[in-house]
Amino acid sequence: MFEIKDLTGLGKPLTKLMDVASKGLGVLWRPQAIRREADARAYEIQTIAKAQANAEVTRRNIDIDASLSRIQEISTVNPELAERARQRLLIREVEGQKNLEAVVEQAYVALPLSVSEAPVNETWRRKFFQEAENVCDEDMQLLWGKILAGEVSSPGTYSLRTLSVLRELSAHEAETFRTACSIAMSDGSIAIPGDDLNSALVPFGIAYGDLIRLRDAGLMTSGDSLKRTYKSPSLDDSDGPKFAFLSNNGISIQLSVPPGGLIQFPTVLFTSVGRELQRLMSISPNQAYFSALGNFWRIRSINAKRSSELTQSEGVVAQTFEQDL
Repeated sequence: MFEIKDLTGLGKPLTKLMDVASKGLGVLWRPQAIRREADARAYEIQTIAKAQANAEVTRRNIDIDASLSRIQEISTVNPELAERARQRLLIREVEGQKNLEAVVEQAYVALPLSVSEAPVNETWRRKFFQEAENVCDEDMQLLWGKILAGEVSSPGTYSLRTLSVLRELSAHEAETFRTACSIAMSDGSIAIPGDDLNSALVPFGIAYGDLIRLRDAGLMTSGDSLKRTYKSPSLDDSDGPKFAFLSNNGISIQLSVPPGGLIQFPTVLFTSVGRELQRLMSISPNQAYFSALGNFWRIRSINAKRSSELTQSEGVVAQTFEQDL
């Protein structure tokens, strides 16, 4: 029998993805980019045949789990009904196979250049493919593909709880979460640039109702009065102002406060699942949000500066904090 280990000339990341995907799909998987046109039709036939076999297995399992005599009776009395059920199972399996292969193709695109030696957990793999076969939306397939690529790269990156939350996530909720990520710090917090949570984030695409939906989806923690606090003794021990550093979509932010003081500002926070999914997002910084946040902090006597990159000799890039947020 042909096995993944028999393949040669393929990079380690792709070989590992092929191994995980083939176990999940039940058939040897190869990305479309390296699949020869000559065997494309054969691959399609193999996929349909596999779906038919899966449908037959499902039908037999139903026979076993239910009353075999009852099913046989119905099949005898109403063979057309039995045939429609068989067709329904076949269509479901074919659609599921199509969805899974679309997800794996997205994982192939997102695969990094190097991966961990650790194997993907079998329970995680089974859970992933059970859930991903029902993902029909292309944008959601992209998200699931990135998760598979991340787990192949570094097993344990995404929890089973994340898969469960993602299963129930709608495309609209996913887009709302992406908007929230555009103003979120790398630690999963969103600093509120105002005193009224109902309106402070509206200019940046997040209404209070969106926060409620993200909480209901399991992506954001409850609580409208959360605050982030930085006390100067917990910062650095140098003389002069003490500093705290945040990161927002590639931009570092430096906060300073006189010795003995503290920095405190209102915030909302992603859940652990939300923070895992946040890592999948690649978003440009929201300059309007930075401006509003900087103005609000200055009113609170919080001095905030954003990072700039300065290229020095021999191509060395240094980070400076001279520009006000």
